[in-house]
This record gives sequence, C-alpha cells and structure tokens, in this order.
Amino acid sequence: MDIFIILICCLAALAGVAIASVFSLIPGLHIYNVIAFTMMIAFAALDLFKTMDPLITTCFIMGLVVGFSVLFTVSSQFFQPCDDSYRSMMLPHERFLFEGRGYEAAMLSGIGSMFALLMISGLFPFVTGAIGTLRQLIRPHIYWILGLVSLFILMSEWPKDHGVGKTTGQRLADAWVQLGMGLFVFVVSGILGLFVFCNTIIPVDNAFQSLMPVFIGLFAIPSQLMTVIAHARIPKQYFAGSVDAAPQDLARGALTGTVGGMFSSLTPGLTPGPALLMSAHATASSGEKQFIIGGGTARVLYYIGALVLFFMPDVYMRRGGAAINISLFFVPETAEQYFLISGIIAVAGAASLLLLGRYCKFCANVTQKIDFRWISLGGMILLIAMVWYVTSWRGVVLMGVATALGMVPNFWHTRRIPLLAVLLVPVCLNMAGVGAKVASWFGFR
Repeated sequence: MDIFIILICCLAALAGVAIASVFSLIPGLHIYNVIAFTMMIAFAALDLFKTMDPLITTCFIMGLVVGFSVLFTVSSQFFQPCDDSYRSMMLPHERFLFEGRGYEAAMLSGIGSMFALLMISGLFPFVTGAIGTLRQLIRPHIYWILGLVSLFILMSEWPKDHGVGKTTGQRLADAWVQLGMGLFVFVVSGILGLFVFCNTIIPVDNAFQSLMPVFIGLFAIPSQLMTVIAHARIPKQYFAGSVDAAPQDLARGALTGTVGGMFSSLTPGLTPGPALLMSAHATASSGEKQFIIGGGTARVLYYIGALVLFFMPDVYMRRGGAAINISLFFVPETAEQYFLISGIIAVAGAASLLLLGRYCKFCANVTQKIDFRWISLGGMILLIAMVWYVTSWRGVVLMGVATALGMVPNFWHTRRIPLLAVLLVPVCLNMAGVGAKVASWFGFR
C-alpha cells in the first residue's frame, strides 16, 4: 500500500478524533448520531468526496468512533450529575464526582479503554479465525440468547423503596409499583421498537436514521431535562497525579469489560449496559473501581470492536450504524486493509488517550465557571435541532413519544435499562422468525 495513502489516512483519523472531541462535549449524544450528521454533510458535498479514496473517508469515520468512544463519557459525568430526588441509585463515577474525584473516575475509565484498544489493535489480528468461528457458533442462537438477556433484565429489577409504609400492604404496594413500572417500561419500549423497525414515520430518504430520534428521546433528552431541574452541586475537583488502583482491580475490571464488550459486539441487538451487568455476575466483579474500569473496556470493545468486525477477514460482520454507513461507499476486500484499520485504531486511540487528561480538566473547570444546567439546556436544544435536521418534524414527534417513555424511570425510581427493550425485543423476534407476525398483531404491517 502506498505510504502517502497511509499518511493521509492517519491524518484523516486524527481529524476524526478532533471532531469527536468537540461533539463529545454534548451530554447524551451518541456516536451514530454524529456519524449520521457528518454523512449528511458529506453527501451534500458529494462531488468533493467522489475524488477521494474511500479508504480515507473510512479512516476519518474510524477516528470519529475511536475518539468518541474514549471521550464521550466525560461530559456526561461532569455535566449531568445525579440528583437523588429523581434517581434510585448513584453509580460509582457519580459518587466519585461528588467526592471531588471525578478526574480519577475518568482516568480509571481511560485505563479500561486502553486495555480494549490494546486488544483490538494488538490481539485481534492474530485471532480473526477464532472470532469468526465464535460468530458462526452464536449466529443460530441469537434469538434465545436475547430472550435470556431480556429475562435477566426483568428478573434483576428490585424494589427501591426503603420500606417506609406503615403496613405490610403499603410496603408491598410501594415495592410493586416500582417493579410494575419497570415491566411497563420494558413492554412499551418493545412495542415502540417493533413500530420503528416495521413501520417508521421517518421520511424515506433518511429512514436509515429511524432509531436516532428514538434513542435521543429515550436516553438523552430525559437525562438533560432532569439535569436542568436538578438541585445537585458539583464540588471543586481534585486532579490527582496518579491513580490508586490495585492490580486485582485492573485485572478483574478489564476481564469483566472484555467479557461484556465481546458479548455485546458479537450479539446483534445487545448493548454494553446489560452485557456488562451480566458479565459482572459471571466474573464475580466487585468494587467501584472494577466497575468503572470494566465500563471503559466494554464501551470501547462495543463501539470500536463491533466496527472492526466489518473489516476482519473470516468475519466481515456489518454491525451497527457506523459499519452500515461505511458500507455505502466502501467494502473491505483484503487483509491488508484490515491491518491498516488496526494501525489507524492504534494511532487514533493513542491520540484520544493523550487528550483524555486535559479533556477531563477542561470539563471539570467548566463546571466551576458555568452552571451545568445551562450546558444541559444548550445540549438539549442542539439535539432537538439535529433530530429536526436529519429526520424532519416527524422525527421530532417520534422523539417526543420516546421522551415521555424515557421519563418514566425517573418518576417511579425504576432502572433505565428496561428501555433497551426497544432493540432487544424486535431483534429477538425477528431472529426467531416471528417479528412480522407479532408486528401485524399490533397493526404495524
């Protein structure tokens, strides 16, 4: 391969990292939304991109994915603090934030991301055959695997009241209101997913972005709305010179994240949340630091690892919005191209990790000068504008419906993880061959 093309590809990937670092400042934004937005701009300048080698555009998108995977959680941590008036529990990175240790939490997550990047760039090229075999073994069983994941999500829901009712009946009712609303969220999210998969209202030209308004409505807008009305206060953050983590925390956190990340990247319809929850049980992971490290590993393996499968010899698995967008103009053909992509990931990953420390300090300092509520309000307005631009007013309507559903966990103190039924249910039913029949029962076909 021409050395000039390799250098241009590296520069394109670094440009993707730079753009990802800007978009990562918007709390709740998803990498596939960023890719959709940039692709629409690219298609608007189609004559320019026709003259470029498709591999360069591919490396640019890879840089976007790598940069976003490493950096996007920083803004959510610093700009969307937990308020116990509407949340049933505080996650470890949120606890670190309120102890003035948000920088430490972000760096622990970065260590997990580094483990994943080392595996993707340094190990994956030597195990392509094993990963291809594993994919073939999993493929016929995806429907019942997703069914078991759904069952695990429902069975792991628990009452979050503190038993304050004066009678046994009151305490039982309080517990089952929360459990019932968790079940309600799962069922309604599944129905919404079937509708979007089978009969979306998004204009035909942008129908491939049907999930964009749904995910923004279910996850991003509710978080930003609750942040705007929150009463939390972010203390001044301490920037430690080193990270205090025992070797067993690093090893077990990385192991948990690896299991969860590989599970989610090889299983269509599965995201890192439930996969990491299950892998933590499977590996007996414990402790806040292991949780944070595992989360960083799992997210990078999910976002980047799933995309790498598209280029990997013996696999060529097109999974996720990034791979779908790339396949519109580029199809991998040789192992040489895969090795180039592996090197691009290493370059973009190194740049992202070098940027992480200063990025965290910047976000922490911003919270001391600007009220995080204004940041979330601005992010919410920007997301609504992006949805309107990409999917028209119909997408905004769909986002509004999803937002109403996404607010339910906040009002009834249930977990947000049942909202993922919007993917789990339709993919599970379609893999089982009954998706169309179930959709017709609801009048979606």
